[in-house]
Amino acid sequence: MKKIICFIGELFVDFQAEIAQYFSDHFAENNCEITFMVNFDALVANVLYGEIEKKIMHIPNLNNYDGIIICPDTYAIPGMEEELAFFLMKNAECPVVSLRVRDDRFYSITLGDYDAICQMTEHFIVKHGMKRVCFMTGRMELEDARVRLQAYKDTMAKHGIEVTEGMVFYGNYWRKKGMQAVEWFLSQNKELPQAIVCSNDYMAISVCNALRAKGYRIPDDIAVSGLDDIDEVRYHIPPITSIRASVSSMCSKAMEVLKNIWDGKPQDKQIVIPLEPIYRNSCGCNTEINMQDFRDIYLEKESLQLVLAYTPYLPLDFENADDFDELITSIYLKLSNKSFGTQDDFGILYFCMCDESERHDFQLEKNLSYTDNMHLKAIITSKGIKRCSCRFNRHEILPREYIVSYSPLFVFTLHCKDYCYGYLVMQNADISRFKDLIKPLVFAIGSSLDRIRMYSENKNVQTLREQSYIDELTGIPNRRSMERYIRKMFEQLQHTSQTFCIVSVDLDGLKYINDTYGHLEGDASIKAAAKILDASKPESGIAVRTGGDEFVVMFLSNCENDAVTFIDTINEKLRVNNLQWHKPYELSMSAGYEYCHKNTDILLSMHKADNKMYAVKKAKKKNRID
Repeated sequence: MKKIICFIGELFVDFQAEIAQYFSDHFAENNCEITFMVNFDALVANVLYGEIEKKIMHIPNLNNYDGIIICPDTYAIPGMEEELAFFLMKNAECPVVSLRVRDDRFYSITLGDYDAICQMTEHFIVKHGMKRVCFMTGRMELEDARVRLQAYKDTMAKHGIEVTEGMVFYGNYWRKKGMQAVEWFLSQNKELPQAIVCSNDYMAISVCNALRAKGYRIPDDIAVSGLDDIDEVRYHIPPITSIRASVSSMCSKAMEVLKNIWDGKPQDKQIVIPLEPIYRNSCGCNTEINMQDFRDIYLEKESLQLVLAYTPYLPLDFENADDFDELITSIYLKLSNKSFGTQDDFGILYFCMCDESERHDFQLEKNLSYTDNMHLKAIITSKGIKRCSCRFNRHEILPREYIVSYSPLFVFTLHCKDYCYGYLVMQNADISRFKDLIKPLVFAIGSSLDRIRMYSENKNVQTLREQSYIDELTGIPNRRSMERYIRKMFEQLQHTSQTFCIVSVDLDGLKYINDTYGHLEGDASIKAAAKILDASKPESGIAVRTGGDEFVVMFLSNCENDAVTFIDTINEKLRVNNLQWHKPYELSMSAGYEYCHKNTDILLSMHKADNKMYAVKKAKKKNRID
């Protein structure tokens, strides 16, 4: 079986997601394994963030692979494409294939974008009779951006049209410069541009949005075109004219190149994939709008809304984790919650953490990178958590014996600011549904690991944090502790037949005690009740003061009689307490219980326990009146 590694950035973007899915589907069919090394952008003030992201190239041992695929124009970190190319030239002995970016050092599969941009520019000039045709470039450090600009200039010259400085705006292949580009074209030209040819679709969309914001109609006032034919241009109003490059043809060609090399067949180093113009309404061609495209975008919108609703809670859900084990539990509980997709969308997650013993000198460079040896500390699946203690060489990426079954692996760096904690490996054959959630999930995990490290290094802060889980008046755990306990119990219930009992307890007559004997006596009664509950709970349980005179007791139990026995124990200890403490009032508590198992809604169970407790309290009042 051949082993392939692919370096790719920003997996949530359409082009990258399509590449990943195509290779995932087809390499397995050709008896090949593929691993994706994924990096994210560095749009943060801390410059070291990008430096750690670039370190992902140092995880694998390149000699273990039969082929390498790189996607240089997907990296959003300055300088990464050249640094990776230099690293591969120095360390890779297997063939390297570059997608969409020509690099004479490697095999390259590029797009026939020169001819396509020539054809698109000529379409505006000949078909629509336009002369004031402007151009928005991509990132000029990339060859394809320079080729596309030259194609535009050559076509304009072919038709005797001068290209002035104000007719070209230098973009970046992304969405953020649309308004800046439009303002440039409007301010730098005496007459209104008739068309704007954009070097890719993301810029075309941003230009259309900027024109609309300024009150211009497309294409009536200014026509627009893009390149790549991403889904959004078909959904746009009006649909945007573009140039199509088949991702499948590009990826299949990459596979063909590698296979030819493996088989010893002749193989050209430079392969060009032809592009096809797709004329739609934004250039002035009247084409029928495909309603299926709008049905598709509705489904995509629903999926993105799920992600937007889900991701803000990631840091909140992880915030209470005080150590790595608790964080893993929080991650599992969040991913197993069906509020995002289904439980198996995320596949299998492997948490590979740096060996901190190799960082004894705390040098900055060591903090910025992975250690030579890693620890596989946890595996999360839809069925639960497997905690591990396996030390292995980083170049293996994963210990082979822990891989459940082979499917594509996606590797992401776990870091925050200037500290690298390790990496996350996702084993997933269908990345499409999970691609939008990966980035916020990885970032939230990195931030949580940083917070946990900070607390562990600062003992005073840790002590204060531990104290924050204790109720100040009674000395028993508080509501925050209960939340931690529930997380642990919920994890345990997911892969066992156990249940746990929730007992809701309320102190009777606290208002009467406060009003009659004062609040100091009221506090004394609360502390006495807490002491009785804490002494009565089973060893596996927790007694919590949730506020005021309200308590909750939780414990593992598979027998309903355990709850009855517990309540009987409370009542007996209350009787003994009232005989011994010589107060002018009696201490009394009301209790109700409910059982939870893995298919039970915990909040609903707590509500039911509360209702039962209030029923007991109401019955006591009625008996006193009678």
